[in-house]
Amino acid sequence: MLETGGDLPQAADQPQAPVLVADDDRAVRLVLREGLKAHGFRVEEAADTEAALFALRTGRHGAALVDILMPGGGGLDLLSMLHAEGNSTPIIVITAASTMDNAVEAMKRGAFDYLTKPFSSLETVVNAVERAVRAAAQAREASGPQRAAPGRPEGDLVGRSPAMQAVYKLIGRVVNHDAPVLLRGETGTGKELVARAIHFKSPRGAAPFVALNCSAVPQGLFESELFGHERGAFTGATERRPGKMELAQAGTLFLDEIGDLPLEVQPKLLRVLQEREFSRVGGSETLKLRARILAATNQDLEAMVAGRRMREDLYFRLRVVTIDLPPLRRRREDIVELAEHFLDKAVREMGLAPRVLSAQARARLVAYDWPGNVRELENCVLRAALLAPGNLIRPEDLPLGPLGPSARPSEAQAARLTLRQAVARRVAELAAEASGAEPRDLHERTIAEVERELIERALELAGGNQLRAARILGLNRNTLRRKIVDYRIEVLRPRPA
Repeated sequence: MLETGGDLPQAADQPQAPVLVADDDRAVRLVLREGLKAHGFRVEEAADTEAALFALRTGRHGAALVDILMPGGGGLDLLSMLHAEGNSTPIIVITAASTMDNAVEAMKRGAFDYLTKPFSSLETVVNAVERAVRAAAQAREASGPQRAAPGRPEGDLVGRSPAMQAVYKLIGRVVNHDAPVLLRGETGTGKELVARAIHFKSPRGAAPFVALNCSAVPQGLFESELFGHERGAFTGATERRPGKMELAQAGTLFLDEIGDLPLEVQPKLLRVLQEREFSRVGGSETLKLRARILAATNQDLEAMVAGRRMREDLYFRLRVVTIDLPPLRRRREDIVELAEHFLDKAVREMGLAPRVLSAQARARLVAYDWPGNVRELENCVLRAALLAPGNLIRPEDLPLGPLGPSARPSEAQAARLTLRQAVARRVAELAAEASGAEPRDLHERTIAEVERELIERALELAGGNQLRAARILGLNRNTLRRKIVDYRIEVLRPRPA
């Protein structure tokens, strides 16, 4: 079903091409339609994949907002079909199912952008549409359907924060190209996991992923580790040994801690990257470098270049594309999800009884600054899973460093986490009651339950005195009386003064 929203006079600087909003949720279409119209866009709507595809095949849209889950296939299938047909309309994928796989797959199939519902603000959507419409006015290189990545897991990348969504988008944009990628971030932020995600999501995913930690190679053995050696090349070389470049074949060579690569080895690595060929130490045979190169560092490479501890030409050769990984303290909204992920992993791998994080434990995890980042969080959760005396993990079960004033969880933090869990659970129950249909009146029914609980607690605090309870709640006494009747709350007889 295709619908056309009423037009408003457009701003003079806005393109005339309409924007398509494709979502099976009428309320979402309404919000987006009115918001975009208020900014001068003409809007058309589609409620399923078939209608969206029919509309976009006309080639007259400046951009499209497409839900990832719709009747008839959804946004990912739509992206594949459009790109197979050479359709260059910028597609902004929107979804409430915000996962790494969805984000990476959307960007990999050619999405212009990826936004999660509920939107942080309508301005975010408008800005994305404006960028897409501007991009549509330029000549764009058409691409064919993307080859799907092998089924091997891409790693434990978890998180829905805006910072991680940006990382997922970049992964999706680089997986099908062989340009070198430099991963930057503090120790423990997951640089190798991102490297593995790039590898296993790419057409090279069936080939080897070979990692070399440059900080762990003894001085004098770098060339042998990288290029391999022939028998007799040096004392102790009793047989031919392939290096990491050779072992990687047509896969990926990941050079971790690249800032620790000795200065004397750097020009040799640079030459290999430029010429795409190398020889084993002590050998004359020329071998082709077929692997893609990914590198990672937690050091300031620019300062190293300025201090002549890294060659500038090698630095620029390695950082064609840069992905900066955020420290955990800058993505606190991911901490509980990560902790639960690691907790489930520990329970599964070690055969433990199920474990649950208390609200206070969650608050403490969120408040802590995590100098060791995700790696420290994983180790913390693993130890708690092993050593907690029961199935409930409490704050005292978490082996964290000393808590400073800013890291001490407050009762308010714990309460907010508990409330969030309760609301999420109740919304899920109401959705389940709908038996597959669209749930109705979620706001009214959820607010009513929370309000009933507030009134009951206030009456307890007031000893059954409705006037005092009304003052505690900030309500008019008559309003409170009406709500007591509506919610059929049993009021205790007031205690004598």
